[in-house]
Amino acid sequence: MFDYPDSSQVNRVVPKARIYASLRPTTRMRDRLTQQVQEIRWAAKLAPETIRIVATKQVPEIQVFRLLLKGDELHLDVLDYLDKAIPQPLIFELRRSDGQQAYSAAFKRPSEAELVKWVLGARFTTDFSTPPQEGDLSPLPASLDLERLYAAHFAKMLPLASRAGESLESWIERCQEHRMLERKVSQLTSKVNNEKQFNRRVELNRDLNTLKSELELLCKKTPS
Repeated sequence: MFDYPDSSQVNRVVPKARIYASLRPTTRMRDRLTQQVQEIRWAAKLAPETIRIVATKQVPEIQVFRLLLKGDELHLDVLDYLDKAIPQPLIFELRRSDGQQAYSAAFKRPSEAELVKWVLGARFTTDFSTPPQEGDLSPLPASLDLERLYAAHFAKMLPLASRAGESLESWIERCQEHRMLERKVSQLTSKVNNEKQFNRRVELNRDLNTLKSELELLCKKTPS
């Protein structure tokens, strides 16, 4: 995603047993970690002392974890489990056995009820693709604080551009709503195509057009 500076590099394998000690996995989760994940590596730590960018209450640090997969399959609930076990914002770099690479992150924020806990939000994951050649990665973007740097990472994964003055949390929520509406449009389109009764087809098309209008509004760079 970015060319993380040498000062931020950790490059340390994290034993699965250490993760299990933080959050006891179910039998199914342990099996998935065993069957799907070859290695969990703490790749980089983005913090004031490593990259000289100011922390915020919302984002005190950002951890970058690299997962080496055993095959082509990874259940995303494995990433949710790791996010819950590690109480800081995480960016996942996923590497498949065929060399393809993807990125994933779920928006995390400190809990308002319990200061030591974090709330896990919507997850966004890129498609797998051929990783860039060495030297082709972009440097870390100039950011006033880690919260803005966190947003810069999400910008690589989110389907919609941010709006002027829009908070990261609101941007994430809009993208999540967009994703849900896309699914509804796809499902309703199938219903329209399969419907034989004319009156029912007209009714479904009316609902479909309403959803498409809502989808278009979410895509606009300025709210209506």
